[in-house]
Amino acid sequence: MAVYTIPVAYSIWFVGLFNKYTKIKYYIAQSWVKPWLWAARAKTTFTKVVEYKNNQPYVVISNHLSNIDNMILYNFLKINWVFMAKKEVYKLPFFKTAIKAFNFIKVDRDNPNDKESINQQAKNLFNNGWSLMVYPQGTRVPKDDFKAFKSGAFHIALENKVPILPVVIAGTGDIWPRGRKFLSSGKAMIKTLEPIDITKYTKDSIDELTNETHKKMKKVYEELQIAIQ
Repeated sequence: MAVYTIPVAYSIWFVGLFNKYTKIKYYIAQSWVKPWLWAARAKTTFTKVVEYKNNQPYVVISNHLSNIDNMILYNFLKINWVFMAKKEVYKLPFFKTAIKAFNFIKVDRDNPNDKESINQQAKNLFNNGWSLMVYPQGTRVPKDDFKAFKSGAFHIALENKVPILPVVIAGTGDIWPRGRKFLSSGKAMIKTLEPIDITKYTKDSIDELTNETHKKMKKVYEELQIAIQ
């Protein structure tokens, strides 16, 4: 599967020469995701509180438990989305090609003015109908620790007037926990919550929204944890 990553990445790069934001990139990436999910043998349950528009750009936020989260969410959400990537990754020959081809947003944590660059990149992404996936906890966390959210994703949504789609995922921490090299079978559950209309908020109320969203998602996560056992 790791070897298969190379032709997939260069295929995405090639079609991107003709259309940077073509949906064909999404379908090519899907062909890469499927083998990982097959290897994980994860029995996944996917539910929605309300229907959301697949062609609507969002700032998608999710808790983060495992490396398999990326594949499972990409497979089930059916949304064209990308991540943010640290500038250091752009120095790695192969990864540089892959993330640039897939329109990842470049982040320079050493630059105090980087917020302007991030917002401009995000605006280009949203204007072309793509979404941005952010793990507001900042890292993978143990399944018994629903770490507090950082507010960066909420500010990006506010700056660009793009709705937020909250997603809660459970069970993947047992399938591929941090520090383990191999996947194991297991159950996973995904639940999307009602999209948040960011136009109802201001910069002064973003921290409050961040905390409220964390509290709501934590409650859903605890319910999924019980259901998955």
